[in-house]
Amino acid sequence: MQKVFFSGMVRRLLTNSSVLLLFLFVAPSAAQDTTPFLTQIRNLTPKQQTSYVIEARKRGYSLVQLEGLAKAQGATLQDLSLLRNAWAENQEGGDDQDENNMQNQESLGFGNDTAMLMFGEEEEESDIFGSAFFANQKITETPQFYVATPAGYRLGPTDEISIDVWGASENRYELTLSRQGVVRIDRLKPMYLSGLTIAAAERKIRNEFSSIYTGLSPDAPNESKVYLDVNLQKARSIVVNITGSVEAPGTYTISGFSSVLNALYAAGGPSESGSYRDISIMRNGKRAQTVDLYDYFVKGTYPSFFLNDQDVIVVSPHHNRITVDGAFKTTGRFETLQNETVEDLLSYVGGFSSEAYKKAVYVDRVLELEREIIKIDQPSYSSTSLTDGDSVEAKSVSDKYTNKVSVSGEVYLPGNYPLNESPTLSALLKSSNGLTPGAYPESAILYRSTQGYFNEIKTINLSEIASKTQDIQLQPNDSLVVISMENIKTERTVDVQGIVNEPGEYPFFEGMTARDLVLIANGFDDRANTDQIELYTNVTELDQSKRINARWFSFDEAKEVELNPSDLMVVRAKPGYQPTTFVTLEGEVSRPGTYPIINENYTLYDLYFDAGKALPGANLRGVSIERKISNQTKSNIEETEDSLNILFFDEDDTDIKIGVNFENILSSKGNYTGNLLLKPNDVIFFPKKDSTVSVLGAVQRETAMPYANGISFREAVIKAGGAKQSANYKNAYVIYQNGDVKGTKRFLIFNIRPRLEPGAVVVVPTKDQKREVSVQEVIGMTSALASLTLLVRTIIGN
Repeated sequence: MQKVFFSGMVRRLLTNSSVLLLFLFVAPSAAQDTTPFLTQIRNLTPKQQTSYVIEARKRGYSLVQLEGLAKAQGATLQDLSLLRNAWAENQEGGDDQDENNMQNQESLGFGNDTAMLMFGEEEEESDIFGSAFFANQKITETPQFYVATPAGYRLGPTDEISIDVWGASENRYELTLSRQGVVRIDRLKPMYLSGLTIAAAERKIRNEFSSIYTGLSPDAPNESKVYLDVNLQKARSIVVNITGSVEAPGTYTISGFSSVLNALYAAGGPSESGSYRDISIMRNGKRAQTVDLYDYFVKGTYPSFFLNDQDVIVVSPHHNRITVDGAFKTTGRFETLQNETVEDLLSYVGGFSSEAYKKAVYVDRVLELEREIIKIDQPSYSSTSLTDGDSVEAKSVSDKYTNKVSVSGEVYLPGNYPLNESPTLSALLKSSNGLTPGAYPESAILYRSTQGYFNEIKTINLSEIASKTQDIQLQPNDSLVVISMENIKTERTVDVQGIVNEPGEYPFFEGMTARDLVLIANGFDDRANTDQIELYTNVTELDQSKRINARWFSFDEAKEVELNPSDLMVVRAKPGYQPTTFVTLEGEVSRPGTYPIINENYTLYDLYFDAGKALPGANLRGVSIERKISNQTKSNIEETEDSLNILFFDEDDTDIKIGVNFENILSSKGNYTGNLLLKPNDVIFFPKKDSTVSVLGAVQRETAMPYANGISFREAVIKAGGAKQSANYKNAYVIYQNGDVKGTKRFLIFNIRPRLEPGAVVVVPTKDQKREVSVQEVIGMTSALASLTLLVRTIIGN
């Protein structure tokens, strides 16, 4: 009675969301026997929805669990959407709350403890047939709200219906059945619709409406005819009690569309001891219906019996529980009713598996004080009853053969053959369509088994079998393996290296010539010396005093040179051949682009005139060369720390930039030390004249200024606002347009600053930050010094 009282209270309070929250959050003692009511979450404010979700998380509920409860209670898609949104908005920080969910169970009664354990803990999957349905959280065993009303659904209190009238008169009535099951319409007497199907309710409403809509009469003329249609707009919520051998017994608020299966899913299904075959629905103290869930699990017949408010679902303890194991399509624990037989059990398990022995099953049965094994033959399946505790097993057929012989390897049709069709080795080779060209017929292997495993091996000469000079009688399970020629002969190769397009190792073939090997290697490179090809042959097996025999020949002679396995052929480059190399010229020159290095002594001065000289706007004092260097050269530079005329050296790159004063090169007509010999891939850049001087680094304001003849280093820094207090002014330096770097020189007490040129950049670095010594460090050093002084005096005194 207490459950019914508080369930009714919940329904009355649904119209007031604040009172609902007060009921859920303040009165845990009253709500402990009911699950959270989630079908009215759309009536809560966003703040209240957030509070609801936070409290649910504290109680250990996951989103999947809340959705399952909401669906079982008849929540709409709108309710579910609002629930998911509120959950997502409070996802952050939820993990911390989940860690304490089992320690914080005193504030809100979100269902009884059994339901909490069922939803909050992962249990070992049960092998009871049907339990997987109730353990699967991915299915939605919830009534569909947007389908036609089921024909068997009967109206009840709080159901909402719509009555549409159209034709000569049009009107729409939206009505809710009262708690007495009555609807009231103006000018009509109250109509009692509770317990009627939609079809019966429509007939009754049509009969009553005929007093105010004469066009509803079948005899009414067409111009005055009126039509009427009745539809269920929203199903009522009902309260049902679920008790007996069920996972989470209690009181549940669910949709009026719900069937027994919906309600049981919300309660977690029958428990370990519960029956899936004997579920009773008690209505007004009497049994209204009995449901056998095997009808749904096995036959697909859905329990269409609809529940009424205050129905009680009673799950009885199981009857005969039978353990099924072995070669059946489905194994586990099944329930049989009184007088059900082995044949009935076979229909529940789906029959025997493909490899089963189907002519008998074996039953392990409990007697009074002991057990016994009973064999039940196929003719007795329909007459042999099963008892509680029986364990039924189907045997699997052995994988042993009585008439099989097999052949594998180099035959056209490898596989298994019947012994009666291939009684001899020659017959087996004929059945497999004979040997392939890759077979090694001189030595095949025959494996023979006795006592179930291979324990004998014979080497067979198949050539004698083919010539019919010998044959072997086969036995069951004999296996012939025909060896491949590739497994017998060693792999033989030849090697070609040097100036060919695809050097490498290639398979050796009998009769192969040096010309064949060149063609296989995709021919010569254009640098190849085809007049003198070298061939090296290993001759140690012929002459122990000599390892290699060498010979030379031209490509015209190569077709006459036969190769041997392991030969090495080398094609070298033409004598004195040097590849053509290039440099790139960029910037303010007449003809920029790529130029070849004509000879070993090709200099920057030579390139200048080959390129048509510089344009009038070029800065000849700012010319630079970007050069790629090898890793070895880079290592040597790092070891000598010689960075003369090198602007930068990037550890992740292999390029250096060399500054050149080309004015001096021109004035000396190339007889100047800066007239560098060009190297492959050099990039020479002639920049535009730059009439500015820039000042960067630890100055008051980094800036650029027009170059004035004679402007000094100090003047440039002053024009930038002077050096900052953190400036390392004595180590300031200048970067010139060609990349040269010059620093401050010192002579006695004088600092000689580098002179400035157009395009120069003055860089004033920042002082290194010195770490201040703390008071503790000073005390520590003073103590150590005092101790050392005392030690020295002691030694001297002694």
